[in-house]
Amino acid sequence: MPVTVYTEEQWLNALIASFTAQFPTADLSDRGFLGLLARCFAQAGSLISQSIKDVDNESPPAYDQDADGNVRSRASRAALEAWAFTFGLPNGSGGYGALGPTISTGGVGVPSGTAGTIVPMGTQAADSTGQVVVETTAAVTLNGPPNTLEALFVSVTTGAAANLPVGAVLTWLAPPAGLDPTITLTSALVGAEDSESDTALVARLLRRIQTPPRGGTAADYRAWAEEAVDLVTGAQLGIARAYIYPLRSGLGTVDIVPLVDGEGEFRVPTTAQLLDVLAYVNTKRPVTAAVNVIAALASSINALRIRVRLTPSPAKNGVYQFDWDDGGGATVIDTFDRSTKILRMVAVPAALKAAVDNSAEPRIQLILSAPTAPVTPVQVRVVAYDDTVAPQEIELETFPDVDPVAGTDYFYAGGGVVDDVADRLLAYVDSLGPSRQSGFADDYDAWQTDVTLASIADIVMETRDSDGTRMVYDIPNLATTGITIAVGAGAFSPNSYSPQDIGFGIELPFLRKGGGLEIIRAV
Repeated sequence: MPVTVYTEEQWLNALIASFTAQFPTADLSDRGFLGLLARCFAQAGSLISQSIKDVDNESPPAYDQDADGNVRSRASRAALEAWAFTFGLPNGSGGYGALGPTISTGGVGVPSGTAGTIVPMGTQAADSTGQVVVETTAAVTLNGPPNTLEALFVSVTTGAAANLPVGAVLTWLAPPAGLDPTITLTSALVGAEDSESDTALVARLLRRIQTPPRGGTAADYRAWAEEAVDLVTGAQLGIARAYIYPLRSGLGTVDIVPLVDGEGEFRVPTTAQLLDVLAYVNTKRPVTAAVNVIAALASSINALRIRVRLTPSPAKNGVYQFDWDDGGGATVIDTFDRSTKILRMVAVPAALKAAVDNSAEPRIQLILSAPTAPVTPVQVRVVAYDDTVAPQEIELETFPDVDPVAGTDYFYAGGGVVDDVADRLLAYVDSLGPSRQSGFADDYDAWQTDVTLASIADIVMETRDSDGTRMVYDIPNLATTGITIAVGAGAFSPNSYSPQDIGFGIELPFLRKGGGLEIIRAV
């Protein structure tokens, strides 16, 4: 039960009051015997009660959960580590306790150099600081020129510092002959975390206490998959979440769909990781169970694109507004010239020309469809235009890292609201789990799967600046064109998306690499 700690002065006042009642004529000043005795008792009492309070704080690992689902704990880090050891929570390195720092995954870059040059698996590179080291996960033989084959990266360095953004320039540490010295990331390295936080450790501990191992329940399989390590090296496999489907493949079967931290399709573990999870779970499962570790389906057939047409907030003198009025329509890019930072099109929009004439250097948001392009729009500034040539041209301040697809890719007006809304929507979709359509998903482990118009609207309208200012005023025509979703090669429509589990596999909601999000001015 909660313990009340009284200050030394509160103890002293209570003791003086007691002594006054017992010895009304005694000297209770700081120089009198009873006064000095009261001060001594007060000091001792406050220290003892604080110690009792400390023990009370450490007794349970958590005591409550707020309305947002956040677990409240009074326990110290040392106490939580002790609880984790007591209940046998793996620390990812062969012991028990909080998880240590992890590596980042999902990095992609296109190496350049002489055709035929082989970049072996395990070739290392470092970021511009020299503090983050990454390595390739598979061999690449350069084609071209220019080379179009991608190199895949994971970090060697652990901790959040190992998360590197798109555009990060890496320098090869020992490049083979014929390989250019640097490579630029076209997909971010993500998922690396520092040592497990107190909040995450408490949540993991409570799952272990509230759903203790019972020899093969669905909760047991989730715990085994998430704690899985390489049986040879003992290294943690980095499974951030495992989803369990008892009996989906028949009597006596358990299907497991594990995911790692990352973005989009990079949340799906590699084949090697899936096999390692299976090997680990097989050391824990009942002998009568048949376990299948399945890769979630994240292919082009179920890649999502989300288009939002919104009205930015007029707050802060229009800092969230679009830089020019595109009328809600896109301008197709006919050709381009990377060396001169030129995009060519049939006609430069009149509003864009007016904004350039006003020396505003307006932004455009490029919707790039190349598979190496980012999910979110790429915003760049326009510094000049030429409408005296055919096709007409605009000159960019900086050219995107990934080339547009001529005749296919397009741009809209850019603005202050675009990046924040896009980032929040990407985080939302990346928080969803695989399909529950089959009906075999664990009933006692609810997770969200559907990309709903209602959730998107709520996320967009709740986009706020760092000081709490709302950045979006409205989403007009919500039932028709305000929010639309396209699946695979399909058209945009105002319908929510439910991932499937029929025929092709267990679908995972994810946004398409290259043009997965469009944040457009409402008309």
